Amino acid sequence: MIQIEFSGEEIQQLDYERYHHPHPRVQKKMEVLYLKSQGLSHQERRRLCRICQTTLVSYLRQYQQGGIERLKQFSQVIFKIGS
Repeated sequence: MIQIEFSGEEIQQLDYERYHHPHPRVQKKMEVLYLKSQGLSHQERRRLCRICQTTLVSYLRQYQQGGIERLKQFSQVIFKIGS
């Protein structure tokens, strides 16, 4: 299990961003981490957020790498049709 300690300020920010960030993918990341801060198990967080184990671990690792600011980042995949 990935151990993360959250400050009161981080919990407040996660709680705010899970509803107010403009991008829904970032909102989901914030929700996952907020639920972890509230002591929910991996299984419960995956069920409530409808994500797989790989996605859950990815979000947790992102948080470990750079905190809440890292969760706000995501890569866009752009597909070109034709040549």
